[in-house]
Amino acid sequence: MSVPWNGAAWDEASAHAFGADWLLEELAPSGALGRAARERERAFRPGEEDRAREAIGGIGAAAASIDAAKLASVRAAIAAAPDPGFVLVQARTGGILGDVDLFDLARFLDALAELAPLAEFAAFAAHVPADASELRSMLEPGRGAARSFYIADTFDAELASRRQAAASYDAAYDLARSKLAERIARRLGVERVRDGEFVVMRDAVSGPLPPEVRVLRETPAYLLCEISLDEASLEALTAREAASAQVAEAEERVRARLSRRVAESARELEEAAAALGALDLFAARVAFAMRYRCVVPQIEPQAEIVFERGRYLPLAGALERLGRRYVPISLHLAGTGIVTGPNMGGKTAALRTVGFLAACVALGVPVPAESAAIPLFDEIAWLGIGAHASEDGLLSAFGSEVIAVRSFLDAGARRELVLIDEFARTTSPLEGRALLVALLETLRARGALALAATHLANVTPSGATHFAIGGLANLAPQPNGPLDLATALARIADAMDYRLHEVSQDALPASDAIALAEALGLEPALIARAKALF
Repeated sequence: MSVPWNGAAWDEASAHAFGADWLLEELAPSGALGRAARERERAFRPGEEDRAREAIGGIGAAAASIDAAKLASVRAAIAAAPDPGFVLVQARTGGILGDVDLFDLARFLDALAELAPLAEFAAFAAHVPADASELRSMLEPGRGAARSFYIADTFDAELASRRQAAASYDAAYDLARSKLAERIARRLGVERVRDGEFVVMRDAVSGPLPPEVRVLRETPAYLLCEISLDEASLEALTAREAASAQVAEAEERVRARLSRRVAESARELEEAAAALGALDLFAARVAFAMRYRCVVPQIEPQAEIVFERGRYLPLAGALERLGRRYVPISLHLAGTGIVTGPNMGGKTAALRTVGFLAACVALGVPVPAESAAIPLFDEIAWLGIGAHASEDGLLSAFGSEVIAVRSFLDAGARRELVLIDEFARTTSPLEGRALLVALLETLRARGALALAATHLANVTPSGATHFAIGGLANLAPQPNGPLDLATALARIADAMDYRLHEVSQDALPASDAIALAEALGLEPALIARAKALF
């Protein structure tokens, strides 16, 4: 499922095809404030090269200056910070903040204090939110040991005095209740009467019950009773409740004073919250750049993509988990280009690498490559296999591809990167070739950067560059007996040269289809016949 992005230069199908949705997940912020900031963020577009250079350069500098453990602690502190927006609105409008509100605000201030040392790193200094140590110190007496907030006595001398008085009234009430219970126990001839409901056995009672005992339920064997307060206990209760009300009044006065102080700092706290959200996004990008050993690309306005040993990270990660090697690729694309090569040779992966690196720059992050020069685009589009399908079944695969191409051409983006995977492969080779060549010529005339992967021959139009996948270079002889799929795939991967090589325009595309079919275990007699026919 694609993650929404404001102003993204791609549609959802294209995002999935070249991994922009995966990239957005990797760049997910840690906390609520970062998620809110991300909703306001937008992708870089042509004309914003200076801003993109500054943003990506700052991320690269930060990734080079901080260690992974420190960055992880920063992100953990950000994740723990609640969004104080609702609390600040309450305070601004004269509301009285409750204990939960003050606790959340204290947690937010804790995060600011924990992040303050980040300013020691020059690359982070501009992103660190302002500390609010004075307000944090003011709230500190209310911090409970069990992750709570409490209006402590130290907030107000009168509050402390009223709580002390209330404690004495509590004790007086408890004493009056205790004396009443003792008197009733003596009248009933029992050792003690429990507080709340208690049972009196009928055969243990002689004469009437004490007037302070109220019967709740009667049975032939016992009476379920409770104690009603006598005059002394009622007087003590009244005094206790009055003292409790005075404590509540004093607590509310303290909350009102704290709320006014928060309201006075609301603007600074809102700015700090916005800065913390921006820091969350920044830290996520720094973590990405560190995790995947990314470099800061050149970002120039000309329509040209150049990179050395670029990596398509979703595929690289999948292969790593399987214990298989991943081969980075290098490319220089100016105008239009064609990628040919065998099945399973990495043509689609080459297109995805180009789109993925361009998406990195659009989202303002360094790129996974040894070096790169990548411009910004108004649109990055994926056409052909896997991008669009007719949901209602009214169109064939070819028909869906044509409609997608028509929609893209009609949109008329100013600067386009178009990645075309096996366009028109489901129609006749001659007509498919004609359509693909015509599409590439049209894109070239529009000034688009376009790269197409195909098995068709003689599809490189004038002025386009032909890149060929190296193909099966050293496939070991097929061992006796069938191989399991994992072993067969490993053999193919070890033998395949996934690198792109620029070749002459009239070079025939490699196939290696029979060799691949043999390596995947197709029966020997069938393979022998295919070789004879070929």
